[in-house]
Amino acid sequence: MAPQTDYRQQLIDALIRRLYDLSEESLAQLSTYISFLKWQEEQWRSIVGDAERPDLAVVWQYDFIEHFDEASKAGTLTEQGMEIKIGPAQCGMVQKMALWQHPPLKGEAVVEYQPTIPADIEILQLRFAIGVRDGAILSEDNPVGFRIRLNGRRIWSRVKHTNAWEYFTVDLPTLAGTTPTIQFITDALGVHHWKWAVWGEPQLLGLVEKEEA
Repeated sequence: MAPQTDYRQQLIDALIRRLYDLSEESLAQLSTYISFLKWQEEQWRSIVGDAERPDLAVVWQYDFIEHFDEASKAGTLTEQGMEIKIGPAQCGMVQKMALWQHPPLKGEAVVEYQPTIPADIEILQLRFAIGVRDGAILSEDNPVGFRIRLNGRRIWSRVKHTNAWEYFTVDLPTLAGTTPTIQFITDALGVHHWKWAVWGEPQLLGLVEKEEA
């Protein structure tokens, strides 16, 4: 066994031994954190070059948090009870910068962006996490809805009744040289209470194929 592989296995064995001393609650928190670390590594690979797709390179990035002031915010039926802002959010004991989007008493909360996509983009991906901030009391019959629309057409949706972050990558049409309308939407789906919905670190990534040396 190679020295590096041997050291890695020793670390794994040591971690496994320590796991037996943890409570069920701590194990659940650890599982969430491991999921976050895996997603974080995937995000890093997307910036420096994906090991599975070495032929692609990230050439453009649009951070929805940074461009929050440029977005429009509205409720479809009412704005009563709606809260939209940016800030740190903790979900499943993991904190990250997020778009806070508590839906209104009735209808949807909509945050709308219109980024201009460079003309040389070949592949476009939307990457983000969704969560419900810690402290919210949720259940299977009291979920919150998350949706994304592109130019008025729904391209992604989820119903969530747990707090912990979930991570997603959505492949989009290249839309090169255009200014599309991208809407982040949340819906209370009935009961308004505890719908502390947040979008974690949402970004658009533009990729191109690397030129052969």
